[in-house]
Amino acid sequence: MTPLAGFVAAILAGWIIREPRRAAAAVLVPFLAVLAVQTWTLAAGHGNNPPSTVHGVSYWLVQAIVLAFVLGIATQLASALRTRSAAGDGAGASRRALQATAVLLVLTAVFLTAVVLESKPVLHHNANSPLPWYGATGILACVASLVVLTVLRILQRRAGARQKLAAASPGTTVASGRR
Repeated sequence: MTPLAGFVAAILAGWIIREPRRAAAAVLVPFLAVLAVQTWTLAAGHGNNPPSTVHGVSYWLVQAIVLAFVLGIATQLASALRTRSAAGDGAGASRRALQATAVLLVLTAVFLTAVVLESKPVLHHNANSPLPWYGATGILACVASLVVLTVLRILQRRAGARQKLAAASPGTTVASGRR
């Protein structure tokens, strides 16, 4: 549940806020809220995995890795979109951060309410149960989007370096063949 919820929160925060640190901060509270409810439902016996899952180091290690991916997505997307935005667009950064945080908190509250109301005790837990579809989908989405955003940022930085080089020496051509 945390990878998919974190992925959606990271995309929303990065898309709206456009300031990497604020985007990461906006994602942190909703992710931790979803993690708390997920851990509680698993420990209460409402998940496919046994309640002892939350006592293992591997559970918390996976959650830390997912959090790192989610924060990376939010910061990379905010940074990529900030590069593309207009120069005078920074005036409403605080307002956008507040709006994104409010949207994320409302969506998180609705999502968590639905999860708690829908959860029910599971009679037979499978210690070898496979990863739920939404967990696998969230992990794949996080990994794929972080790779794509990282490549996009590398290409943006290279293009910026080429432009600075071309501006510094107007008489020479750059490797791309353009000045």
